[in-house]
Amino acid sequence: MPAETPSPAAPRGARRWLPLLGAPLAAGPATTFLAAFLLSPGIPAAVALLGERRVLRPRQEFRALVYGDPLLALAAAAGVAQCRSVPPTAVRSWVRGPLAVAASAGWLGFGLWQWRAEVRSGRFNRAQALAPTKIYHQLGVYPLLGYLAGSAVLAGLTCPQPRHGRAGQALIAACVGSWAAANVVDRRHLKLGHPPYDWHRLRPADRPWPLESETLRCAATG
Repeated sequence: MPAETPSPAAPRGARRWLPLLGAPLAAGPATTFLAAFLLSPGIPAAVALLGERRVLRPRQEFRALVYGDPLLALAAAAGVAQCRSVPPTAVRSWVRGPLAVAASAGWLGFGLWQWRAEVRSGRFNRAQALAPTKIYHQLGVYPLLGYLAGSAVLAGLTCPQPRHGRAGQALIAACVGSWAAANVVDRRHLKLGHPPYDWHRLRPADRPWPLESETLRCAATG
């Protein structure tokens, strides 16, 4: 008995983006927003609550997490809406196939480099760098959200016939610009970010924390 032939629409949709990682993009703007929001700040909030026994409070967290990442999720959703879940031909090789995998790997490489650089520069100490939220941020957020949001934004900005015209492109640009601005502000106005973590007891280290990093000193001075 011959194998069942899949419908033409299914393989075309599957090939528009990377498998699995691109599934939210193929599903539409709402799913894209929910997936991006889940990656950050959703999962970081859950990891902080379950792994670090703390609730993320906006005034105590980096602006990029509290405001920037939700805006990035909105930019991704707008990008998918602009291109109707179909990436333009001009950028299709960048959102699927080897180049897309390489881009995601590049985000992971950046996360690993930044992880080490922040410890060496004294921004975080080793116990902070090994906190569950920090591990997820460097190894999860960068490659996953980097692909999801990056691909959607690229497709939305380069779409030759955008669904919502220049207004949609302006929304994407404004959201990405605000996300970038939040990251710049965070570099100048540090927060704790990640508490020193004790993996032997599976909980944050007891206070008072040694003032061994810039972020710990900022947290101590309020």
